[in-house]
Amino acid sequence: MESNQLGVDKMDVYFIRNGETYFNQLGRMQGWSDTPLTKAGHEEAYKMGRTLGNLGEVAPTIYSSDMNSSIQTVTELNNGMKAAGGKTFKMVTMPELREQFYGSFEGQSKKETYKKISGKSVEETLQEMNFDDMQDKLAKLDPTHLAETSKQFWDRFASGIEKIKQVETKPVIIVTHSAILTALVNIYAPFLLNQIEPNNLSLTKVHFDGDKFSPKIVYYNETVEQNI
Repeated sequence: MESNQLGVDKMDVYFIRNGETYFNQLGRMQGWSDTPLTKAGHEEAYKMGRTLGNLGEVAPTIYSSDMNSSIQTVTELNNGMKAAGGKTFKMVTMPELREQFYGSFEGQSKKETYKKISGKSVEETLQEMNFDDMQDKLAKLDPTHLAETSKQFWDRFASGIEKIKQVETKPVIIVTHSAILTALVNIYAPFLLNQIEPNNLSLTKVHFDGDKFSPKIVYYNETVEQNI
């Protein structure tokens, strides 16, 4: 297969989960609800930025969900990079990189939402059904019929990854959200899902190869220092 004119058919992505938000702290469904970073979220993102140079050569553009929590995270990562003497990234925001949309469950208690889905915790639910089935059940339960189905989510997310592949030739950093990372690992490498929800500002490396969306998870929920 021939390479894309500008980009490449193979691409490594370092996914970074956004810094801690107030809905993260309160245990609420975040989705497209846009709560700001907590003080700890700002501080930890800045601290991580000081170590990002350890990843080696990456694209000069950092891609981000268009949610404010991701944008604030990128800003602090850049602040940390600059303080450590590194070159800051150009930020490109993309709605395709948003977390799954939860419709009427946006902002609701995570614990209570999963009780409605299965009567159990998130961890117990994922032992009975995969992440796609869980999202589809949530969409079916949503009385407003606004919540995304798993197919709607994957189509949207995959289109964003394809856009990035078309223009980048080096490994890329993407700042996004926890449910995307949990879904990627649960569907494509469930044996790596030793923790259901990745830590804020954790690193998940994914390899994309070819023109089909078939991600290969290299590692999940790690830190920069452990994976240089």
